[in-house]
Amino acid sequence: MSDENNSELDLGPVLEEPENIEIPEAGVGTLFSDDLPVIASKLTAMETFFKILVADLSFQDFIREVLITLMRAVKSEAGSILEVNHAEKNIFFRAAAGHASDQVVRFVIPMGQGIVGHVVESRQPLLVSNVNENQVHLNAITNAIGFEARNMIALPLIVRGQVYGVVELL
Repeated sequence: MSDENNSELDLGPVLEEPENIEIPEAGVGTLFSDDLPVIASKLTAMETFFKILVADLSFQDFIREVLITLMRAVKSEAGSILEVNHAEKNIFFRAAAGHASDQVVRFVIPMGQGIVGHVVESRQPLLVSNVNENQVHLNAITNAIGFEARNMIALPLIVRGQVYGVVELL
């Protein structure tokens, strides 16, 4: 493109002095915000993801590193990545990190049971602000491992239209 064509464009002032900038308080709404701390956090997470993608890791270690990166980005106490076993009609823990993670990996959840079962069937994310009051939460796992989650986000992992698993951050 020549300078002649660029001279016809009126781009207006490149920098303008902002008026009355309001900085939102931290919370769920800031996840998609564009304020500086959120942008810095997003960039850090992206940099970590790129490092994980090129690292020489086993699949299990790769999944665990992805989980830990997600947990740091959302500031979670615990988290897991669960995988759907369509043949056996159940959901198992592929990776877990945080409090009682070594105990939770022993559990297998029947398809359709609990919050993760609901997320698999609905194919929709679920944000639970009070896990104990949620009707689909599996108390058996909570009671067995001794970790009481206060709130949770569960996201389906969908590849080419098929649900392969769920990311659960507590």
